[in-house]
Amino acid sequence: MMRLLGLKWLALLTVLTLGIGLVTGYTLLSAHSYMSGMDNIVAGQLGRAGMQTVAFELGIPAPREEYIVTRTWEQQPAFIRDAFAQAPQQSGVLYKVYANEGEPQARLYFAVRQETPAGDRFVTQQLAPLPSGAGQVISPAQNRLINLTLIGLGTAFLIALAVGLLWRRVSRPITALGNWAAGLTERNLSEPVPDFVYPELNHFAELVRASLTSAQQGLEREQVFLSHTSHELRTPISVVRANLELLRKIQSASGPAADPREIEIINRIDRASLTMKDVTETLLWLGRDDASSHPSKDLRVDELIRELVEGLRYLLQGHPVELDLDLEPAELHLPDAPTRIVLGNLIRNAFQHTRSGTVSIVQRGGEVTIVNSLNEDEEAASESGFGLGLKLTERFTEKLGWRYINQPVASGRKVEIFLQTLTPS
Repeated sequence: MMRLLGLKWLALLTVLTLGIGLVTGYTLLSAHSYMSGMDNIVAGQLGRAGMQTVAFELGIPAPREEYIVTRTWEQQPAFIRDAFAQAPQQSGVLYKVYANEGEPQARLYFAVRQETPAGDRFVTQQLAPLPSGAGQVISPAQNRLINLTLIGLGTAFLIALAVGLLWRRVSRPITALGNWAAGLTERNLSEPVPDFVYPELNHFAELVRASLTSAQQGLEREQVFLSHTSHELRTPISVVRANLELLRKIQSASGPAADPREIEIINRIDRASLTMKDVTETLLWLGRDDASSHPSKDLRVDELIRELVEGLRYLLQGHPVELDLDLEPAELHLPDAPTRIVLGNLIRNAFQHTRSGTVSIVQRGGEVTIVNSLNEDEEAASESGFGLGLKLTERFTEKLGWRYINQPVASGRKVEIFLQTLTPS
């Protein structure tokens, strides 16, 4: 039955059941308490009459519990006036005083000021325990109060028990759903969704699984696209670079000096092909699933940076840019290809986006800092940082687990990277 109900219907049914039960129970309890109260009043009056009779038969003097009616408050007995601080002020309101509570001579006094056609009347009565030995009639009021208290506590316990059972039944499948969602991986994503009792939770689990499956398929498509695109680009890039080398050899063997404009065009094609080659290698590496497949070896970081700078120095030709290198010998165990790609991207972007000013490269161990300081007229062109290559660098460093900082500085940009042994994220 519980399995056929949805989660929201189960909660609604439980709340309605508790509400109807409470209303019905307290309605019956109120009616019972009213009738019991009326019975207690009548029983009390009859009991006191009986006690007076017993006291009279035994010859034991006992105070009469009759009503005392007077025209003025001063006509009331002294013990009545002493019990109350002042005469009753409001008409039709019951005033009562319990004197000497807990003592043998305890008294309970009542007083009413009643308006009548003949004028106000003061009606009083005292209730006092009879002397010992005269016998007593025990009123059931105290027992009824105990019963009401027990009924209230029992009702509260039943409500708490119902809420606890509902919470336990609902929380278990919700906790199981959370644990299942947290444990989803590529390996178990294709497994069937477990049964979480309630249709709403099962539907939610299907949505979670479908969303993660869609994201996983999209990631796989992206990786396949990057891998195929990079492989497809390698061939034409290799052809372009091979023909450039062949064209240079033909020019050098032809004898007469070539046209400077032709040489500049060839150099531009060469630089563009180098950039395409580096970007292709970057995309190809990002498309790989396992970053740890790249073997590490001992690399001289300072020599690698100097080699990359010399290979990219052509980007600074024709621009008033001062290059400041501050390197120290350092040999670290690093993956060769990723290290070259990351440092090459950083240096290339610094060179490409500095038209005038200073490029500073500082290396201490595995910590490399690159700062490009621009002239005032070039500052606006540097608002986007070092360019698109840094976006790829961010993905690289995240995948490698290297700490990477890219932040603006006065009139330029500052990039810091901390090389360390390959730890895939």
